[in-house]
Amino acid sequence: MRIINDSRAGTRAGSKRTEDSGLHAMPAWSGRARILVIDDEPLLGRTLSFMLEESHDVVVVDGGAEALKRLGEDTRFDLVLCDLDMPGVNGSSVHTAMADRHPELVPRFVLMTGGACSDWAEEFLARYSGARLEKPFSAADVEQVLALVG
Repeated sequence: MRIINDSRAGTRAGSKRTEDSGLHAMPAWSGRARILVIDDEPLLGRTLSFMLEESHDVVVVDGGAEALKRLGEDTRFDLVLCDLDMPGVNGSSVHTAMADRHPELVPRFVLMTGGACSDWAEEFLARYSGARLEKPFSAADVEQVLALVG
């Protein structure tokens, strides 16, 4: 697991940064967060929901098109976890649309990726400076990224 962080995502006061993301030095999220999971893999969405639902309210949508529809109705999320490589409306498109329509969510947007396997994904990742989770990751990794953007 690798968590990549951008200074625009924010940091907690007093946290220490090292050559890695520095998230190990940050306190855990202290409240019940509302998390939107966007992934075209139903098993991953269910797994993330199962891992996080005891401590957080988790909403899972199957892909980018459903995510944009949901965000058109409801933007009250503390964290948005979005897969990069999805058919149809991919993570890059979700991020772009969200930045245009709901810029307040951009600092809470975290890209989930197993690595770029196409030219468009490599180009997007080269420009993208927000937080991201490298697959595979654990519930503890999600808690750390939640502390980063919270």
